[in-house]
Amino acid sequence: MRLTVLEEVTWDGRPVPGERTHALLRALVAATGRPVSDARLVEEVWGIDDVPAHPAKALQVVVSRARSATAAEAISRTAGGYRLDLGPEDVDAWAVRPLGLRLAAEHRYDEALPLLERAEHDDEVLAALLRAEAAVRGVPTALDRYERHRADLADRLGVDPGPALQALHLELLARDRPVRSGIRHYASSLVGRDDDLRALRSAVEQHRVVSILGPGGLGKTRLAQLMAAGADQPVVHVVELVGVADPADVVGEVGSVLGVRDSVTGRRVLSPAQRSDVRTRIAQHLDTAPTLLVIDNCEHLVAAVADLVAFLVATVPTLRVLTTTRAPLAIAAEQVFPLGRLDPDDGARLFRERAEAARPGVATPAEAVDRIVRRLDGLPLALELAAVKVRAMSVDDIDRRLEDRFALLRGGDRTAPDRHQTLLAVIEWSWVLLEEREQRALRTLSVFHDGFTADAATSVLGADGIGTLERLVDQSLLTVTDTGGGGVRYRMLETVREFGRTRLAEVGEEAAARVAHRAWAVAFAREHGQRIFSLDQYDAIDRMEAEENNLADALRQALAEPAPEAVVTLFAGLGAYWSLRGDHARVILLVAPLLHALRDWTPPAEHADEARATWSMALINSSMASLPETEEVFALLRALGPDASSPALRAMVLVTLAVGPGEDPAVARSLLDDPDPQVRAITLQWLGREAENAGDPEAAIEHGEQALTLVDDAQGPWSRAILHAQLAGLHAQFGKADATEAHLRQALPVLWRIGAEDDALQCEALLAMVAVKEGDLEEAERVIARIDAHPRRTTGFGTAGTVLSARAELALACGDVTEGLRLAREAAQELETIRFPGVPATDATPWVVFGRSIAVVAHARYGEAGEAQGFHDELAAVVPRLLDGTTPWVDYPVVGIALFALGSWGLHRRTQPADDALRLLVLADRFAYNRFYPTLSWNAVVDAAESAAPGGLARLAAEYGERRGPDLKEEVRALLERLY
Repeated sequence: MRLTVLEEVTWDGRPVPGERTHALLRALVAATGRPVSDARLVEEVWGIDDVPAHPAKALQVVVSRARSATAAEAISRTAGGYRLDLGPEDVDAWAVRPLGLRLAAEHRYDEALPLLERAEHDDEVLAALLRAEAAVRGVPTALDRYERHRADLADRLGVDPGPALQALHLELLARDRPVRSGIRHYASSLVGRDDDLRALRSAVEQHRVVSILGPGGLGKTRLAQLMAAGADQPVVHVVELVGVADPADVVGEVGSVLGVRDSVTGRRVLSPAQRSDVRTRIAQHLDTAPTLLVIDNCEHLVAAVADLVAFLVATVPTLRVLTTTRAPLAIAAEQVFPLGRLDPDDGARLFRERAEAARPGVATPAEAVDRIVRRLDGLPLALELAAVKVRAMSVDDIDRRLEDRFALLRGGDRTAPDRHQTLLAVIEWSWVLLEEREQRALRTLSVFHDGFTADAATSVLGADGIGTLERLVDQSLLTVTDTGGGGVRYRMLETVREFGRTRLAEVGEEAAARVAHRAWAVAFAREHGQRIFSLDQYDAIDRMEAEENNLADALRQALAEPAPEAVVTLFAGLGAYWSLRGDHARVILLVAPLLHALRDWTPPAEHADEARATWSMALINSSMASLPETEEVFALLRALGPDASSPALRAMVLVTLAVGPGEDPAVARSLLDDPDPQVRAITLQWLGREAENAGDPEAAIEHGEQALTLVDDAQGPWSRAILHAQLAGLHAQFGKADATEAHLRQALPVLWRIGAEDDALQCEALLAMVAVKEGDLEEAERVIARIDAHPRRTTGFGTAGTVLSARAELALACGDVTEGLRLAREAAQELETIRFPGVPATDATPWVVFGRSIAVVAHARYGEAGEAQGFHDELAAVVPRLLDGTTPWVDYPVVGIALFALGSWGLHRRTQPADDALRLLVLADRFAYNRFYPTLSWNAVVDAAESAAPGGLARLAAEYGERRGPDLKEEVRALLERLY
């Protein structure tokens, strides 16, 4: 709101001086954006009796002052006079009407009332004002306002209020003597349902029949009771059907609660003629005033309730009906109101409130409470039943005992109905309403851990499964969510799924259900796994993502039995999916179980390719790990050989075998002469990684660029995108911002689309560094903000540390040295926490060395030594170990960055003779350290080196000639031994 005139006259919160300026602005506001003539403005500003001698000039002066106090463009001159050139949202007097009406429509009457009182009172505003005043100040106050309005109209115009206001007046008169029956009042608060209650009030206002729909335990009854207690209608009746068993008794029960004559007879049930008569009398009874009829617990009598409600709303025009049910009424007038579970925060708050009430002072650790909320699906009843258990056990005990939730969650509120006394009773209430085939379907579908599609359901249920799904959805035992692209997915609450699994075991159908589930999973993995390396790559990835958890469940069970045929089919699909998305750790963790399940199995011909794919992906994903199983896996792959039916698989196997343990590197290089371009492309990619690790990034770039020319786009976009990502990193090592950015722009759209989250986030961090190097700090901030805003699907391999490092560089570039150094230290500490399967957690891992090196260089250049002295000393101790064969590999650029850090520290902190510091820096350069981060800039260190020892760098570089990393290992070891 820029301009306020209703009370004080202000502009952007600052008072506007001058009474005449106030009068001018108020006159322009009153015109609601229309031009106001000079003569009219003069009259408004000075009055009739005080017109200035030169009114036009005087008015110009006041307009000029008004513009100075507001904005030059706020008041414009038109042919018809002056007008206020602002939008409706800029002026308080213009905004009060729409805002007040909106708040009133949302039943936020306490906020709406002061706005509506300020607005111009047409019939729409007055109706909303009367409702708001009745809700906030009471019905008599609203009736008094109506009477004053009626009298004013009669005096001024000789007319009565319009029909809508007259109808509202009758409603208010009835509300002054309200009728309320069947309403319950609760001792405890309702948690997390404020928005639902507002939305429900709006739905009841807009629709004749509203059904609160959802499974048991969500709080449907309580929400309906709150709606009834605060309803605008003068007459509200609540009818509970939980005790009614026979559909023929529904009309009689409703009539009895309403006090309709002859609703109850001496006979067990009413005859059809009596029911018809009572139904008519119910309609007549409800037609005396606007009424809200709440019918609670309809699901077991849904057809009878639907018939009665349809008749009543067709007969009584002022009637609104609210039902609570697990199955919809399915009548034309009905608006379904699906009630969702509590969100995690509200669920935790409910649990804590009820636990504190049961045992004041009880400890409620956040992690345990969050797990309980998640495992109990955010169901309010289940959370309340769990919370009262703190009387006898801790929250952690409750969390552990939820493995048997139905045994644990018994005996809640003694005043609650029987069906709410235990969690088991809540589910059984819906279970008994199902036919046998529907119960069998629920049992069978409980084997799906993460929801399912209609196709998956019919694969385990048979062709008639669709109709059964509809019935389970109607009973709120399944929920339906849109998946995009016109598809839907069915899900069970975890509590319902556990109930189904329990029943499945009880009737002895578990084995058969597992067989059906595995058959579906194997068929699905085979169909879509084969499409991952194809032009349908995006769609195949999407399909695999949707079913990832279900397929992983099937794989775990197949590994446990073991069932080798199912194992290789499932892993061939999942392994390809995980590989593309960068979930390498998942593959590595399965290497040992795969060996256990498959080592004594000889695959038949129809499964040989799936076995080849299984072992190839296991080896490729674990290439940076040191696994004891590696040689045995290679042996199994060698036994199968590369003769796959697919050229792409043949190429992958051929190269994987060529780079195995003990293989002559010349074997791999010989594959560059293979006639298959796919073989050559994969070989070049591998040779590029080897060259990079050996400290020869120029050769790595050359191999990568050649591989790009050979990539088969028919294998899908990922192969080309991952090469672009690798080339971006290689160009970054030379500080080539343009080439780095060009490759990143090619890689990022594909990586994000495929869901290769960790690869994409690290590319984004590199993109931020491009912006920092180019001096575009605003763009760097935007990129990092984009990274921070991205919801993490997985715990990225080093992503958090990489992003913190990027933030540190940005802070330093912006001149915030203190924050930059703090972030550099935090990044180093974050990278120390990374754990990767098959890689020992030591201070020699590449990411730990990287993080400590950046922190050391940053503090050497900008900060106090004490804050990073520990990192420096740890680097000095670890670098010799990186070269003495005690680590499983030598990554020369990683050694190089550590040498650069030690040299920078010695140079800037003057802790070493300049010649020794410069020697470390020259060796870092020969080890091809990554210099893309601005802190690691070679040019920056050259200036300091020349100042300390002019010509020293050039002299030392000449001393080493053309030798690079592998040829200088001994010199480095000797130097470090002398210095440290």
